[in-house]
Amino acid sequence: MSPDIRELFSKQLWYRETKRRLKKFRPKDVWATIVDERWTILVSSIFASGLLALQLTAWSDLTTNAWFTLWTTFAAVVPMIRGVVDADVCLFAASTLLLLRGIIEPRDAFAGLSNDSIVSIALMMMIAAGLESSGALEFVPELVLGRSKREWVGQLRMHVAVAAVSAVMNNTPLVAVMIPVVESWCRNNNHHPSRFMMPLSYSAILGGLCTMIGTSTNLIARGLAQQDDPKLKLPFVEIGIIGLPLTVAGGLYVVLFSPLLLRKRDTMMAAVVADPREYVVSMRVDARFAHIGRTIESAGLRHLRGLFLADLQRQDGTTVPSPPPTTIILQGDKLTFAGDIQGVQHILSLPGLTPISSADMAADLEETVAGAPSSDRIMVEAVVSLSSPICNMTIRDSHFRSRYGAVVLAVHRNGERIAGGLGDIVVKGGDTMLLEAGPDFLQKYKHSTEWALAVDAFRVSLPRRDPLALFMSLAIFIALIVLNSMDVLPLSTTALVCLFAYLITGVLTVSQCRAAIPSSILLTVAGGFGVAKAMTETGLAHRLAGSLLDVFAWMGRAGPVAAIYASTSLLTALLSNGAAVTLMYPIARDLAKQAGVNIKGPLYALMIGASSDFSTPIGYQTNLMVSGPGGYRFLDYTRFGLPLQFIAALITVPICVLYFESQPK
Repeated sequence: MSPDIRELFSKQLWYRETKRRLKKFRPKDVWATIVDERWTILVSSIFASGLLALQLTAWSDLTTNAWFTLWTTFAAVVPMIRGVVDADVCLFAASTLLLLRGIIEPRDAFAGLSNDSIVSIALMMMIAAGLESSGALEFVPELVLGRSKREWVGQLRMHVAVAAVSAVMNNTPLVAVMIPVVESWCRNNNHHPSRFMMPLSYSAILGGLCTMIGTSTNLIARGLAQQDDPKLKLPFVEIGIIGLPLTVAGGLYVVLFSPLLLRKRDTMMAAVVADPREYVVSMRVDARFAHIGRTIESAGLRHLRGLFLADLQRQDGTTVPSPPPTTIILQGDKLTFAGDIQGVQHILSLPGLTPISSADMAADLEETVAGAPSSDRIMVEAVVSLSSPICNMTIRDSHFRSRYGAVVLAVHRNGERIAGGLGDIVVKGGDTMLLEAGPDFLQKYKHSTEWALAVDAFRVSLPRRDPLALFMSLAIFIALIVLNSMDVLPLSTTALVCLFAYLITGVLTVSQCRAAIPSSILLTVAGGFGVAKAMTETGLAHRLAGSLLDVFAWMGRAGPVAAIYASTSLLTALLSNGAAVTLMYPIARDLAKQAGVNIKGPLYALMIGASSDFSTPIGYQTNLMVSGPGGYRFLDYTRFGLPLQFIAALITVPICVLYFESQPK
């Protein structure tokens, strides 16, 4: 039996884990949880009371099944908003309850898994992985950025390049690739990254609104609409009638107002380099260390460049602060160094010194760091995703080192470094971590849903690429775009042909295809299909649509579109955009029927509203991805993004009303 299996069934492990879990149910800890979640509990209670009042009064005529659907949806949405449970789990759980109740049939609950648009999303993500691996995603923007010393010129060039590429592919992998490119460009041209990272995310979002394949939410909404009406035609570039003016306005807004509203902030790496005494790393002396039994001075640890030995702790717990040069080094000693990042890199490369994240993690010393020796390891800047399994756990309890083969060296949250023992830090979605990891970490977790972003913290130039693979990937992808724009074949068909061409030409491998599949997004949308069907079948969508029309009746012709845009924008700021689209679509469809307008107006408002969240870091994946590299705080998004949110509304609603609603139904 392997050591891992023996550990799994060991009494000590079960005792330790059971004891740790039971601690959460102590009255003191339960009360602390209630205090921490007091606002969530208060708002949820008020909302639930309002629903109960409606059930007893104005909406008393709704059927029992309609109320069961509404309460089930409410119960699924609350944990999604708080990030306690993943969106895919919540929506599939809701679909399961509705299925057991008999409100929907099995074919309705699983309809999303076989939907053409869901398959298209998976295929397009795999194609994006091929473009990324060939270097095509870096080649075009790097070529366009140039070497301008003027900030506004760089922003404008970046906006044009990123928006153009984002229009024909998913924006999440594009932003993941562009972050290190833009960071390197900012360093080389003496620009501040915080003036470029948020505009990078906004450019990708706006560019994705110019075509039907630019973002997954467009494909989800199209799939839902065509499932209801197979004859509905949604041309490849028709949404660009709204998206193109939005993109132009967004670019002008960034150039004109970023100097006023977007503050210069230090990134995580800049803060570390700027304050050398703040950066601390602890190392354990193991049997491989060549200087065991020697003094600190003779071991070469006395006069380190950019680094000093701040503390030495023996295995018996004896601590020697600021140890003198005559102190003898013994096996098992914990050495704590403080200094700049270059000094830390040097100490991490010494054989026989194993990094540990803090003194509090000494209990995890039996966990060996997987991967290559320390000299081959890399420094990684990673942003924790909202759906990561380590969210709401301390770094110690997450067994971070054994789970990821990496060591946490620093944690930043909301633009500030978290001080204190790293082992006691409770991980939150959006936290930015500096990790010392094995060389395979990036390949393994680049496309993982556990991390919103994972990049090499010290990459200073683009890697060399195979020119043939670069040419083939671009040529095949351009053929896909041309075929789709001409509506020659369905998107899923052309995407499948493109994917096979990538595999045959060696642009992409089978393992890269598997890693690129966004399982969380697909399951979220697939689970939402069942809930959407239940809202339709029970008449709940019809009632909610009528209520929205009443609320926005004062806006006249613009009311139906404004109602959908505002509701979807609010929902996508709280949930994932995929969940927002699936929950709002049946309401948008019924609202269009009741108002007697063309479905395209509310449908395109739904697409734009689901993707146009600029005012929070959590409403859209790319906003979260740039939060760490840009060193942003939550209010930075509100200050810079909220005006753009209003600009998007002022452009979207009139175009939807004047252009699409005037078309025959």
